[in-house]
Amino acid sequence: MEAENLNRSESHTRREWNSSRSERLFERQKKLIPSGASSLMRTSSWDPYPLFIQRGKGSRIWDVDGNEYIDFLMAFGPLINGHSHPKINNAVKKQMRNGYLFGAPNELEYKLARMFMKFVPNQDRVIFALSGSDATFNAIRIARAATGKDVILKFEGHYHGLHDYAAISVESPPVVSGLRWFPRPLAYTAGIPSEVLDTVVVANWNDVESLERILKIRGNEIAAIIMEPIMANSSVILPDDDYLRAVRELADEYNILMIMDEVITGFRVSEGGAQKLYGVQPDLSTWAKALGNGLTISAISGKKEYMELIGNGVAYGGTYFASPIALAGALENLRLLAYNDFEPYRYLKRITRKMAKGIEEVADELDEDILVTWETGLLSFIFTKRKSVRNYRESIDSDWEKYKKLQRYMLRRGIYLHPDMFERIPLSTQHTEEDIDAFIMALRESLKEYREKEE
Repeated sequence: MEAENLNRSESHTRREWNSSRSERLFERQKKLIPSGASSLMRTSSWDPYPLFIQRGKGSRIWDVDGNEYIDFLMAFGPLINGHSHPKINNAVKKQMRNGYLFGAPNELEYKLARMFMKFVPNQDRVIFALSGSDATFNAIRIARAATGKDVILKFEGHYHGLHDYAAISVESPPVVSGLRWFPRPLAYTAGIPSEVLDTVVVANWNDVESLERILKIRGNEIAAIIMEPIMANSSVILPDDDYLRAVRELADEYNILMIMDEVITGFRVSEGGAQKLYGVQPDLSTWAKALGNGLTISAISGKKEYMELIGNGVAYGGTYFASPIALAGALENLRLLAYNDFEPYRYLKRITRKMAKGIEEVADELDEDILVTWETGLLSFIFTKRKSVRNYRESIDSDWEKYKKLQRYMLRRGIYLHPDMFERIPLSTQHTEEDIDAFIMALRESLKEYREKEE
């Protein structure tokens, strides 16, 4: 039976729901594409198959079976101005009439760089790339060139892309990764040479004492400390008061560059990213996702003395870096976010707060152990008895399977979430107060249904 389109006023009601075409497409696709999709996160944790999405508009998406959802995944975070925004569409269409790619400089690159500096005025220089992985890989290379040192330090549970130096200790169960004082680096994927592991030191985040111990032993070898200023790949975990400032001071003490990976937080938690929010200036920063609103663009920014190593000893480039189409779309995206002295961020903060409060009220009403953590435009909730979570090791003390099962009940009520509870919920300027109300109502009814059927 074909599913009915979602009615806004009845979005919390369990509907007739059919996803048979998604199932058929997935089985067909697996015959040609390993895992069935060109990114594992599009299939991971979806049991037994992911939904195939056909189109999106504003805060809504429709799958190939005709089911309509309020989208609370937003392509893992890029779509800060929602799906198919007409002004961004028009900017892209205009550029497409002039050409897709030239392999030559384009004036749009300067215009976007100038707009970038309006958002992040504490940065001296910016250069564009294609993806978050491109940005973090090149930032690490710049730091090594600048310091003459080879080792980098990252934190357990922080995700910086899938190049070899980043794909370490993204998931690192304590039983095999050792004590919090000096965690062992663990490869996140097969295929990483053992020699790479020797160039990456891993630390426990939000733990100044642990970091101090590690730096006393290996600080003179370390070129860069790379970190998410707000953890957003092990649920949303905020830094302790003055933690980022303490890392900044330790980096200076040991002649280490601080790289703030704002691929997720940049252009989302404030117009200047987390570094503005917390008042801590890194040496280098990486940006992507909300910069382009779904168009493939990323950036590296930082202090002049380090950025100008590019072309002066540090190689840099890519055929698709800063394509005119991506530049045009990203420029219009930032113009929208800059409206009325960055008014969209005040709106995002208001609806994120509303959503967090609503989830907490449902948890109290139903006596559920739910921890909600949020910052402007970014939220997560996990099932745990903990009253707070400060790092990756604490985050895994939660009920993964319960969240995964709850997600299925939410889908049938027109709410689209990723089944992995560690995937944050990124809101957009196109989400309405009514969308947030629909989420809260669907959560309440889904939890009740879960109790009836699963417990």
